[in-house]
Amino acid sequence: MDLFDCHLNVEVCSTIQAVKYLYKYVYKGHDRISFNVAPEADVSLIDEIQEYRSGRWVSPVEAIWRIYGFDLFEIHPPVMALPIHLPGMQTIQMRPHEKLTHVVSNKKRIRTPLTEFFRINRGEQYFLGLLITHVVAPKSFEDLRTVDGYCCSSYQEAGLKLKLIEDDNMVELSLDEAAAVQMPSALRHLFATILIFCQPKHPTAVWDKYYTSLSKDYSREHLNDAYTTKVLTVRQLERHLEAMGKSLKTFGLAHLNEHQDALLCQSQDILDALNAPIPEQCMISRDSLNSEQQEAFNIIMKNVRESKPGAFFVDGPGGTGKTYLYNALYAELRLMGKIVLPTATSGIVAANIPSGRTTHSRFKLPIDLEISLSCAVPKQSSLAALIRATSLIIWDEASMARRESVEALDQMLRDLCNPDLIFGGKLNVFGGDFRQVLPVVQHKSIREVVKFSMIASVIWPQLTKFRLTINMRAKNDPSFCDFLLSLGNGELQTAESELVQLPEGIVKDTSEIGTYLIAAVADTPYPESDIRNIGTSMFNNRSILTPMNEDVDDINTFMINKFPGKPVMYRGFDSMLTEN
Repeated sequence: MDLFDCHLNVEVCSTIQAVKYLYKYVYKGHDRISFNVAPEADVSLIDEIQEYRSGRWVSPVEAIWRIYGFDLFEIHPPVMALPIHLPGMQTIQMRPHEKLTHVVSNKKRIRTPLTEFFRINRGEQYFLGLLITHVVAPKSFEDLRTVDGYCCSSYQEAGLKLKLIEDDNMVELSLDEAAAVQMPSALRHLFATILIFCQPKHPTAVWDKYYTSLSKDYSREHLNDAYTTKVLTVRQLERHLEAMGKSLKTFGLAHLNEHQDALLCQSQDILDALNAPIPEQCMISRDSLNSEQQEAFNIIMKNVRESKPGAFFVDGPGGTGKTYLYNALYAELRLMGKIVLPTATSGIVAANIPSGRTTHSRFKLPIDLEISLSCAVPKQSSLAALIRATSLIIWDEASMARRESVEALDQMLRDLCNPDLIFGGKLNVFGGDFRQVLPVVQHKSIREVVKFSMIASVIWPQLTKFRLTINMRAKNDPSFCDFLLSLGNGELQTAESELVQLPEGIVKDTSEIGTYLIAAVADTPYPESDIRNIGTSMFNNRSILTPMNEDVDDINTFMINKFPGKPVMYRGFDSMLTEN
């Protein structure tokens, strides 16, 4: 300290454990100092309890070092970020007098750190560098590739013997064991998993070696048809890969699909959609539309036949035949050999349309719209191929969806198909009734919820609207139908209150609360006598609707306790117990 007039911190790395302290010390940050401002003549005692300012302290030595721009630290070996560019799109610098053709034709001028990085990772150079970092004190090139007294013919062979490089032996051992105990279907799934997560060096060789085991079930079914056996085996393997977002082409196995029928080369999702059955009720709907439904049907089908893009919204109260129209459209397009994707916002509604799926499940819409607004559909996936091949998309009860979900579908279809057309040029038919359930948005008032609805989206003005008014379901009770329509239109509300007086015929008079209210609600559709004689028809034709999840749990618990027999509780081995 007398020589340097400062404190010197010297650390001796006697053990590897000292490194963690040195690392923290080096990166602890810049020097800091606590100070306060006081008059020069202030000779009062220093009070360390009072408020001091904390600031960065730059000593004269550090200041001059930074002014001259000397290196502040070094890392060995050096780490640098590679400049990323697409093939043939690297940046090239040239002088004003040089000709562009000469510069581009000069191979040295088009080299970049990225291309050179690829070059050194190619072949023996990469394995040479790998050995240098692992072999202790090699004396020559021959010594570098000598393992256990044997001089290998290549650096790659030496790396394999030293277990620095993975080979296909472990893959083959796994497949050998699986082939002895697993059925061919499970073996194909294992082979697809190995391709994706183990990435064998020679997938074609592994395929050739285990093809007999992979195709054993199909070879028994088609004894004298080797072509069909191979096609079915490859088809099932590719189906497993597509489920994980990959394809045969990814692993250099695209040649397995050569010389196959175009239909067999399509993804399994497309084949399933093309083979989807046409329910009988859809055929009946197709031939018995009313005038309003027929008008919408004709306009939509005109766009289908002329391959024109379009987006429609079918608006109508419950019972006006929206689902009836969807069934007719589904039947007509399926008879034409085209693909239809019927979806709905809720699972209950999706069950009422043929081949129905929830929109979130079909198009991978984001669940939490606060985190992401993009659909998880890779462009090379089988789902993307299915969407491109689709002629009509149906979204029932779109009035229940938030506008961000509709806009996410629009963006996804633009990315997959045509970025310049609404919904990528795909024909979309939305349907719903805004008089019923609007989107569920937490902590929002009724008026605020409308802003999250589809009608507040920029897409809404671009939709062609059809309005269905003929209520086919309520012909036997027109007064109740009129009441529902007036209720949905807001005609029953008064200026003094937003409450609505319900007809006495649909209200069960009870002054009880809690469990007694639940009993009164449950006994109406499910009397005690019916519970004793449980049958599936009882649950098919009756239901209890409630808007609160808490009430759902209470009613279900009450109903389960009414069933005959003793309840049995099964606990999962990994479930969390709340009891002390």
